[in-house]
Amino acid sequence: MWLKEIFGEEKPVIGILHIKALPGTPLYDTNMGLEGIMKLARADYISLVRGGISGVIFCNEYDKPYSKQVEPNIIACMTSIVKECLRDNEIIPFGIDVQWDPKAALAIALATGASFIRGIVCGTYCGDYGMYCPNIEEIINYKKKIKADNIKILTNLSPEFSYSIDNRDISLRAKTVTKSSLVDALCVSGVMAGVQAPYEEIRNIKNTVGDFPIIANTGVNFENVRDILDIADGCCVATCIKVDGNSLNSMDEKRVRKLMKIVRGNNI
Repeated sequence: MWLKEIFGEEKPVIGILHIKALPGTPLYDTNMGLEGIMKLARADYISLVRGGISGVIFCNEYDKPYSKQVEPNIIACMTSIVKECLRDNEIIPFGIDVQWDPKAALAIALATGASFIRGIVCGTYCGDYGMYCPNIEEIINYKKKIKADNIKILTNLSPEFSYSIDNRDISLRAKTVTKSSLVDALCVSGVMAGVQAPYEEIRNIKNTVGDFPIIANTGVNFENVRDILDIADGCCVATCIKVDGNSLNSMDEKRVRKLMKIVRGNNI
């Protein structure tokens, strides 16, 4: 699988680095400013690297409510933040997630040297933000246009805070996406952030798509990570490796190290 080529291990654990609200969004803290956001993101990145995480996704988690087409300032700020995190630090495999704009994620990935993006690139959904129907043809054509063929695409099968209007079984949807959409991995999520997708759902999807990579996207913690990785080809994690296991806090190097010891044994 390409996962091993990028991450150097069979089943990577990818830490989600939640960037504080960026300029131009409702939760932006003018007192903190962009420089303060950069410092927090850099500290989180260092904690993830020192804790032994397999890879990182930079995500504009706090830019709520999310935009289906972000403005140029978001792309510019995220690009600057990613570059600042990488400057003079060990660079581990990383990706970009711009909520809910995969084209913007591809642009930032190209500018920063990211290996992959995570987003919602296909399907039709309804939820807190109304209807969402990404244009997969436009996204893939844009990837080709900017010559980003080396950048892998992880797409979410069941976006948080939404449900699929496509009433086919999720395993069938997974199978057809692997045939029709030119994506590189499928992310399987719970009903909202922090909620684990049912084991049986992950297992059924994996059995249906065979060797195609499946990433467990939400609800991973110290207690379930080994069981999840017995089924899935990798996972994303955030809340359980933050200070006090609180999603609003900074990354905790000790908790990162604890999780990775569970995953890898004592070889860390």
